[in-house]
Amino acid sequence: MKARGVAMLLVALVLGTQGNQLTGRWVGTNGGLPLHFEFYGDTMLIVNDEQALHFRASPESLIATGDTNVSVRYWFAMSRLLLETADGSVITMAPQSSLARPLTGRWLGELGTADGALAELRMFASGTARWRRLPTGRWLDGEWERETRVISFTWAADSTDWVGHYDVEGNAIVFEHTVEESRPTIFQRVFRP
Repeated sequence: MKARGVAMLLVALVLGTQGNQLTGRWVGTNGGLPLHFEFYGDTMLIVNDEQALHFRASPESLIATGDTNVSVRYWFAMSRLLLETADGSVITMAPQSSLARPLTGRWLGELGTADGALAELRMFASGTARWRRLPTGRWLDGEWERETRVISFTWAADSTDWVGHYDVEGNAIVFEHTVEESRPTIFQRVFRP
């Protein structure tokens, strides 16, 4: 079973009967690959999946379909979430603080301009970033820094600054202003290239 499949199952579980216990971020491994699942109220995030899943949860099992299909049995023990896969393997997931989530990677959003231009933002662990208009705009390089939920970007090419507010539950960065004459802009995290 793919790690994503297990993730989908976990999402269904969160939205189902054990929502309060599952709320937040869970991390573990399956087949030597890392698993990262996040649950907030009625929303979920499964790393590497793009589509929301459809699920059916009972107090002890979960069936989920979406980018990945999953069918697992689950329970909690010693503050851990345990998932039993169809082949009898048991995966242990531990809770992790939401603010520990890395912001590096790819983000997509609309620039908030009258023409509805789409943009891609890439953030790197080195504190550098780049963005471009989609589909074929040129990359503009800059730097970023984070202070809890406030993220500041400085773009060298045009000497502009963007200040974003990180929405933990929505896994989005909200900007009041990006480019000239823009309205508020929301960039969503993308886990696939």
